Amino acid sequence: MSKRITVSQGLRGLVPSKQALEKAKGAVIRVGAGGRGFIVSAGEDERYVITAAHCLPRSQYPSPHLANSSRELAFPNFLGPLGQKKRTIWAALCAINLCDDFAVLEAPGGQALYEQCAEYEKFTETPTMTIGISPGALAPHLWKNDPDPGKPAWILSLDGEWQRCVVYNGGRFLTLKTEQKIEGGMSGSPIIDDKGAAIGVISTASDGGDNLGPSLTDCLPAHLLRKLRPKRPREPLYVE
Repeated sequence: MSKRITVSQGLRGLVPSKQALEKAKGAVIRVGAGGRGFIVSAGEDERYVITAAHCLPRSQYPSPHLANSSRELAFPNFLGPLGQKKRTIWAALCAINLCDDFAVLEAPGGQALYEQCAEYEKFTETPTMTIGISPGALAPHLWKNDPDPGKPAWILSLDGEWQRCVVYNGGRFLTLKTEQKIEGGMSGSPIIDDKGAAIGVISTASDGGDNLGPSLTDCLPAHLLRKLRPKRPREPLYVE
């Protein structure tokens, strides 16, 4: 008989400090009509917004070729402060993966959209989030036999409170076990570890089932991962 894994069982370890939680919350912003995203930094001058791909309007997806202009890649009035309806900040599409429900936004083209680029850079000067290391990948059939189930993590509720959960890494997606319901409007929110660093993105919710989200260290494009985590150690795909 397999044992039932509860959230409380996987909550051993450190808890993020109040300062770390406040900084992480400060990096979460509104994306599109009803989604969220969070700001990450690659040095002082490059800041990106990570979100779920389904938070982007499909009607504005650029055609898939390498000659897209700055305006073709731009989403007008797309970003805004968390909790506010008004969105005035433009952003440009940097990377998207529909299979993983994952997207990265960046500053609009600085020459064709100079004012919009300046507004993006000013807006993203708020606290930025670091990229953490996702838990070691573990084949799903081994989860029930793991003596130390899951890794403690935190997600941001609709009312702005950090909620504890347990995450597993299947090698591509993080599976979340949480006692609180993941609701519409939380898509694009970060999944953070006990240091307040982002390790995944809220993507899908299921009543009574598994909640899934792409793992950042497994789904970020390689060129962005090198910028955001330049000293990432090599890890095996699965731990047996």
